[in-house]
Amino acid sequence: MKPTSVEYVSSAKRRELGAELRRIRQRAGYLGSDMSRMLEWPASAVSRLENGRWKAPDGKIALYVARAKATTAEFDRLLALDRAPDDGYQVRPHPREVPDGLLLVSLLDTESMSCTTYDPRDIPRQLQTEAHIRLALRRHGHQDGPEFDAAVQDRLRWQPHSSLQRGPFTFYIPETALLAHSGSLGVARDQLAHLAVLAAAPRCSIHLVPADAPMSGISTAFTVYRHDEHPPILHLQHPTFSAFLEQRHDLAYYETQTTRLAELSLSHWDTTEWLIRTLADLEHRLEPDGARTPGHRDTAARSGT
Repeated sequence: MKPTSVEYVSSAKRRELGAELRRIRQRAGYLGSDMSRMLEWPASAVSRLENGRWKAPDGKIALYVARAKATTAEFDRLLALDRAPDDGYQVRPHPREVPDGLLLVSLLDTESMSCTTYDPRDIPRQLQTEAHIRLALRRHGHQDGPEFDAAVQDRLRWQPHSSLQRGPFTFYIPETALLAHSGSLGVARDQLAHLAVLAAAPRCSIHLVPADAPMSGISTAFTVYRHDEHPPILHLQHPTFSAFLEQRHDLAYYETQTTRLAELSLSHWDTTEWLIRTLADLEHRLEPDGARTPGHRDTAARSGT
């Protein structure tokens, strides 16, 4: 019996499963029409399944995965994901403070039409420079090596200025995080310069949360992702796992918190001016220590001094 393609309200779990199915199909070199023919499904069923908008009948995911030449590990993992409860609460483990490699995080970062982010302890991961990322990972106990470098690249993969057709992207950053130098004024200067550039990008809005703002009730980094064709998803970033929530009351609570943040924070323009002033101060503090720009060092080297 051929499955009928019925419109289905997507969820974080279904979008994750669909993205994985699409990945292994493409790796096998098949088009969606190829899968439709092999499975004897309507073409719309394959498309909606891969976009998280169709719940396949029991046993059909196993057939799809087998036809797409998945590995044994992929077969077991995707069947387990298909059978897991789809109740608006998804939890995914990850290395300490590094959720970037999770498929759901990558999917939401790259496909969402807009997002609102707040991290009470650090600069939001989407806005960090490579030097800041490396210092932060070492601070959390990560050691140099291939896995370390892969984690850095995972974090650098998405930046709001690379997605100018989408947005708005709104970021709330605590003043304490912006003033934390992580042992290097040079890294702090470059990070602030990066933020000042991003603040000028279309659809990217950065807001400073003053140090005395009463936001102590939020201790977990969160992002609310929105998409025109999917319900909103809330990502809560804990140190060793991430939770993805979709229930109305969870989203309503964090919508209330973002309203508080908007009321307590500096405007986008005032934040930009703060970044420029603070950047100038850091440049001034670095100059007496003999810090020079790469251009100065190159000039000195060429002159033999």
